[in-house]
Amino acid sequence: MILTDVQVEGFRRFASPVRLDGLGPGLNVLAAPNEAGKSTLLLALRAALTLRHSSKSSVIKGFAPYGGGAPHVALSFTWKGMACTLEKRFLNQKCARLRLGPEQFEGDQAEEKLRDLLGLADAGKGEAAGLWNALLVGQGESFTQPNLNEAGHASLRDCLEQGVEKAVGGAAASAVLAKVRDRLLLLQTASTGKPTGRYKQALEQEQAAQDRLQTLEARKAALEEDLVALEQARRILREQEDPERRAHEEAALKELRLVRDKVLRLDAEELAARAALTAAITACSSARQEQERRQENKVRQLHLERACAESQQTLDGLAQKVRQARRCLDLCRQKREHAEQHHQHRRQQRMVAARRAMLQQMQDTLAQERALLHRAEAAFARLEQEQAILAALRVDEASIQRIRKAARQHEQAVALLEANAPVLSMALLPEAAQRVTLNGAPCREGEIRLTATTTVQIEGVGQFQITPARQEQDDVQGKVQAALTQLETLLQQAGCQNVAEAEHRFEEHRQAEVRLVEARAAYRATLPDGTDLARDNGGQALAALRKTIMQKDADLALARKESIAEGEGATADADGAPPCGADTLLTPDQAAEAEDQAAREAENARHAERDEQAACAVLQAEQDKADAALRALTQALEHLQREQAVSVAREADEALAQRAEEAQRAQATAQARVEQLAQARQEEQPLSVVESGIRRRAQALDTARTAITRLREDIRGRETRVRLAEGEGVDEQIAEARRAVERLRLEREGCERERAALVLLQNTLGQAERTQTERYLAPLRRTIQPAFSAVFPGASVAFDTSFGVEALTRRQAEEFNKLSDGTQEQISVLVRLGFAELLHARQGSSILVLDDALSFSDSLRLERVFDVLADAATRFQILVLTCRAETFATLGGRALTLQPLAEFTEPR
Repeated sequence: MILTDVQVEGFRRFASPVRLDGLGPGLNVLAAPNEAGKSTLLLALRAALTLRHSSKSSVIKGFAPYGGGAPHVALSFTWKGMACTLEKRFLNQKCARLRLGPEQFEGDQAEEKLRDLLGLADAGKGEAAGLWNALLVGQGESFTQPNLNEAGHASLRDCLEQGVEKAVGGAAASAVLAKVRDRLLLLQTASTGKPTGRYKQALEQEQAAQDRLQTLEARKAALEEDLVALEQARRILREQEDPERRAHEEAALKELRLVRDKVLRLDAEELAARAALTAAITACSSARQEQERRQENKVRQLHLERACAESQQTLDGLAQKVRQARRCLDLCRQKREHAEQHHQHRRQQRMVAARRAMLQQMQDTLAQERALLHRAEAAFARLEQEQAILAALRVDEASIQRIRKAARQHEQAVALLEANAPVLSMALLPEAAQRVTLNGAPCREGEIRLTATTTVQIEGVGQFQITPARQEQDDVQGKVQAALTQLETLLQQAGCQNVAEAEHRFEEHRQAEVRLVEARAAYRATLPDGTDLARDNGGQALAALRKTIMQKDADLALARKESIAEGEGATADADGAPPCGADTLLTPDQAAEAEDQAAREAENARHAERDEQAACAVLQAEQDKADAALRALTQALEHLQREQAVSVAREADEALAQRAEEAQRAQATAQARVEQLAQARQEEQPLSVVESGIRRRAQALDTARTAITRLREDIRGRETRVRLAEGEGVDEQIAEARRAVERLRLEREGCERERAALVLLQNTLGQAERTQTERYLAPLRRTIQPAFSAVFPGASVAFDTSFGVEALTRRQAEEFNKLSDGTQEQISVLVRLGFAELLHARQGSSILVLDDALSFSDSLRLERVFDVLADAATRFQILVLTCRAETFATLGGRALTLQPLAEFTEPR
């Protein structure tokens, strides 16, 4: 196959038709920058050769261009010297046409003929697969070896079988190897080799039998343990139920309880003796304290009598001082009352003067507010005038924005119309300028855009009529007319003839808004602070201001009446004093100064009165204190005297002394008794030890009873388990389980022997197949080896049974996966080149397409690969797509370009 023409339209980034120009036999190189469409071109070529046009897979849907449309690909090629064409459309305009010389096929018939021609097989979802898929190498695919499916393997085997048919002859061996593998899959998994099927079932049954045997043996061991434990429980029960042992334990417990009672009795007697000792000590101490208290009372009575005499003398002196201080206080009170009356008179005068000043201030404020009202009325009149002017102007911000937007849309539509219009370039000689007319007017030189049908008249020659593309021009002309209609509608709504008049009206509207803002600011400045102009409708603020002035006028008249009434009432003092004459005409400052002077005098009088009151209070407090002290001393003396008399009357001094001696003798007797009982208590055991022994022995008896009950229940349970085990025949079950384990072991060993035999047979047959495959792959190695030797001097290549490169041998064998990325890419390209050689040798036609391959090759290795590609291009066509024009310049070959087309043409 030699491609001679490729056209692509509506395919991903190629929304408009393009052609790959310059194609021919041999080596073809398309050097273009990134995003130029090289990978899209390869994808279109692969779609035309391997995908059905009627497929609805997601891969086909991904071919649609970014703006929408039907992918369209057309190829022209020669096949064994015969001119052929292939055209396919996908998605909503699907079709397929194939022409092979004089024959022509369409639809599914064309698809089947193409697949037979290329040796492709159906791979599902409308995709064909074969060796050709490995020869169309997309971007990034050159780094990996060809991924051949079953159809690709079949095609490659067909190519290899031409010279090795008699040498292979291994179809029967391959069939036997397949049967061995199928049989082995019944015993183990293919990937991990783990047991499966009958082998796995034998292993599981053997394991289950061993688990049952272990369970039965565990039951037997538990039965033997139960028998031993049963005998031991019976022996312990006999020991616990011995009557002599139980009687001995109860006797010991009774003896300990008698000892506890004796100890408790001694403790009680000792406690009573100590209580008697405490009472005796208390009585002796009480008698002694009473004697000491009577002696102290006598001494305190003498001291209190002397203190009472001294307090009486002090109290008499303080009473004289208090009477003198009260006389001074009365004099100061009279002076303070007189000063306060004078201060009250001066305050009345100050109030009258302040009232006169307030009336004058109210008159001045009222005059100012009236002037402010006049200014506010003038500002409000101006504001109403500016509002009326603004209301008359219809072009506001929103209107001018809509008009501007419509004008821009109209200009853009006109610009688009002119951009899409054809250009007529005129260059006239001076003598011919008057002979050429354009639409009846003299034609000017330069470029002229033709947006409508235009007539060019040349005197003496004739006329030419130029008509632009109708469909596109009509669409753009419709947009221009729609934009113009919208603009005229907006201008009519605004009452303007054109955009300039609308701009002028908008400027007047803006200036009117500025004047309105200034008028509103001037109006706001004339109103009181806090007035909300947003709520002022029709001069409400002015009405409120007028109402305020009227109210203040009424308040001024009322204040004048009150001032006249107060002035008449303040012409005399509060005590009926005569009028003050000229004082009633004092200024506010003079009246305030006179009031302050009178207030200072009244305050001084009050201070003097308070000082005298304080001095009198101090003397009175001292007198009260001395009187209270005298009363306290007298009461304390009388209390001591009464207490002494009561004490002596209750018990005389001689009787108190006798009681103290008797209490001392009783204390000595109680002390001796306490010591005697303490000695007897020390000879007995501690009460805590006795109580602990009683609890221990009682607990031992309870424990023995509980243990007897538990042992009886344990014996009954073990006897029941032993009887049940003897009835089930554990020994017979164990023997049966051992026989089952042995049987299943033999079955498992049989599966293992069969598995080992199958594995051995598989390995033997596999080795034989590999030996035959080595002979089978000899033609492929012979085909590829020259290219490998050219790129990797002295190296040999080894293939696996899947036609993939296993290793590269130079001085030693190196696995393919462990080679560098650059070397792997070079080997993958050479392998595909070999496949193309085999396909060309078998079908007489082949092609290799590489997209951005050999990215990681050094300059020396790249030159060697270039030589190999140039040599192969002498036998079949090679198409190289690259973005590195400088690097691939030395490759030579035909230089291809992507040329845009006005329209998609018939394949040539």
